[in-house]
Amino acid sequence: MIIVVQQTVFDIDAAIIFVVIATSIAIGFIGYRANKTVSQFLFANKALGSWLLAFSIMSTYYSAASFLGGGGATYLYNLGFGAWLTAWHVIGVLILWFVVASKLFDYVSKTNALSIPELIEHRYKSFGARVIASSIIILLFTLYLVSVYKSGAIVIAKQFSIDFSIALLILVIPVLIYIVVGGMRAAAINNLFLGTLMLVAAALTFYYIMSYVGGPMEGLKKLSNTTILGKYPGDLWLRIDGMGPPQAMKENAVPQLIMSIAFSIGMAQVALPNLLLQFYAARDKKAISRGRIIGPVLVALYAMLMFSLGAFAHLIIDNKLSKEQVTALMKDVDWVIPTTISMIVEPGLRGIIIAGPIAASMTTIALTVLTIANTVVRDFIQPFKNIEKESTLVLTAKIASIMFSLIPIPLALTQNQLIIDLVSASFGTIFACFIGPVTIGLYWKKASREAAIASMLIGAVTGVTWYMLIYRKYTWIHSTIPATILAILTFTILSITTKQK
Repeated sequence: MIIVVQQTVFDIDAAIIFVVIATSIAIGFIGYRANKTVSQFLFANKALGSWLLAFSIMSTYYSAASFLGGGGATYLYNLGFGAWLTAWHVIGVLILWFVVASKLFDYVSKTNALSIPELIEHRYKSFGARVIASSIIILLFTLYLVSVYKSGAIVIAKQFSIDFSIALLILVIPVLIYIVVGGMRAAAINNLFLGTLMLVAAALTFYYIMSYVGGPMEGLKKLSNTTILGKYPGDLWLRIDGMGPPQAMKENAVPQLIMSIAFSIGMAQVALPNLLLQFYAARDKKAISRGRIIGPVLVALYAMLMFSLGAFAHLIIDNKLSKEQVTALMKDVDWVIPTTISMIVEPGLRGIIIAGPIAASMTTIALTVLTIANTVVRDFIQPFKNIEKESTLVLTAKIASIMFSLIPIPLALTQNQLIIDLVSASFGTIFACFIGPVTIGLYWKKASREAAIASMLIGAVTGVTWYMLIYRKYTWIHSTIPATILAILTFTILSITTKQK
């Protein structure tokens, strides 16, 4: 991992980050009195307006990886990656808000299904489908949290010059406090605060990098006339079949790699349970209708600000680093944006920018943990032991939140390659599992129980297996693509050939 400027514990940048974390804890107590029932704790008493809903979904979806990896990706990949990634984010968020949101809200309002697995059981009249769905959510989201923990904690560890394990606790404990104390309402208000910080950090990063290179057009001109590492012409970054991982370039596989990764990340939001669950907390359909304007604008704005900056960072940092350091950055692009910021941004504003990925991690952790807690209580405990006392249900949900926020910590501390591969595969695999049963199933009345069960299983198995055994070894197509294709084909064919019961 590379970062050029180390900060001391007591500098202004560190103080700003501390204030952000402390403020998030304080916000948690806003929701303290409004979490006495399960509906209040897990769904903010179904009172989220359009702004809270839109900011909460945007900031949950964008983790620290969007700031670090998304911002730095075109340091290695060509600018086509940034363009495709932005495009698929816009397409995905429009489908989420205009196609899925209202239909989902109507369905859960009519059926009172209070979790995605419960919705699947109600829709397909199958408790087995509910168990499979809840198992996928708990397992894959727990693994997904490992990557969120790692990216956020690395930033904290570097900024405060502390051990990674301590940084993990600094990241996780504040989130744990405010979701246990204030539940969904506190998480949503925090997402408004932290999501705004993310946008400010993205805007500042864009401004400083573009100002340094003379603006986008001048930057493109300079990039095309430069040579990177003494062997890569800068115009490779201007062609979609140009720069990328060396092995992918050798096999002429850069375009398919770029497009498959961009699709996998951008379209995932259409079927991610930690995003869909937040529509359950909408005040009414008016909140969703108004959110259709706000939500897509927020996602698109963040994407346009961040996703092409890495390429221009070559013009800023390469002549200040050794060839070995540039090579290392091209292998680990997460550190491109922090390294660039450390060189060109003054203290204070630098702290606000660095707080951006930390804020992104916190928002993603909060709603993902609440989604897991809801699944544990609603789908693993309630069906077998009917708990009627609200205070007991809330306590159970809080205990589940604590447990599943702590489980990823030892996994994040482990450098086992198997764990890293599973984490990387989890995000797109979740999408592949639920695109049929939830997103398509809300509209297609003939979708069958067998189709829902089979598509979830095939999506899960294909996603993980393809990523670990095939992706980058035999093909440069991301695992989400075959997992999604096979899951949708299975869902469609079985729905047509089996009778509903």
